[in-house]
Amino acid sequence: MAHECEECGSEFSTLSRLRLHDCSDTSSRRGHGSDLSSDDFSDGLSEAMAERREERAAERDRRGRRAASDDFESALEAARAAEPGETEPAFTALAAYEQDLRRGYDRSSETFRALLWTFYEPVAEILDETARREGWSFLAEIVATYPRETEPHCSVAIENAVSRHVVRTRLRDGVASIPTDALDYLGSFWQSMGNLGGEESAPYGWGIGHPEHAVASHLREVVTEEPFWVRGCLHHAFYADQDAAADLFETLVAVEDVDYEDRYFVASVLSALDRSSDPTVPRYWSRRQEISDEFEFTASVRDRLRTAVEDNGFDRRLPSDWTFHDMEV
Repeated sequence: MAHECEECGSEFSTLSRLRLHDCSDTSSRRGHGSDLSSDDFSDGLSEAMAERREERAAERDRRGRRAASDDFESALEAARAAEPGETEPAFTALAAYEQDLRRGYDRSSETFRALLWTFYEPVAEILDETARREGWSFLAEIVATYPRETEPHCSVAIENAVSRHVVRTRLRDGVASIPTDALDYLGSFWQSMGNLGGEESAPYGWGIGHPEHAVASHLREVVTEEPFWVRGCLHHAFYADQDAAADLFETLVAVEDVDYEDRYFVASVLSALDRSSDPTVPRYWSRRQEISDEFEFTASVRDRLRTAVEDNGFDRRLPSDWTFHDMEV
């Protein structure tokens, strides 16, 4: 399935290529005799692009709502009205979402994307709210019903709710309290990188240091095949435990089976961390809405990471007075 840039409309075969492309929406409008200053031009362009994104999102939402079945709409309303102890309405809503997505997929890619994005957030919210009332057992049953191997279209909403549970559990009760099957589930989506499911599973990194599930070992094993997924997980791992994440970082950027460019890409996560740029998943939820804290490297970890950057030759493409900010890709 193609992935579309919301700014320029270009389509890419994988999310990785989408994230790394140079958006042509800006360059295509330059050099056409405008008498505006560069700042005015940039401001106007930003406004135009924002308006275009809003228009495209609104049209996608209209398409999604037109394509949604009456059964799905009714199931959503019933799930929103569910009382404590009631889990069946959430199961029914998820099943109806999956059925609509399958029908949309068969109809056209535009219909499928419209259904997926229009109802992604409300379905994820329903699953999350039910899980907060009923506990992990509810999500465990969902995961067992829709395993990654069967490639359900609704898995992104499930991953979203599982990821929220993993983060909350670690922050509230410690890493050992995270259910191992939650980590097994998220950790399996590295094979789905290039699709939305691979991206949404990055909070797997919050399981680093778990006594019964070796997150660091798993990331080391798959970095040769999916450095993009590993980088996303590493971003989350630093928020969970920066000392353990620094250990993992030192290992990952020195893996000989991974070429220089991919290792540099993994290492470039330091730029986002140094800018306190929060991970973008789980979508529609921010841990800061519930738990207020800021990320900052400790002095010892910062020194270790700088040494790892230099030991692996990444500094040769950076200015002499480089900082982690300069590692952005």
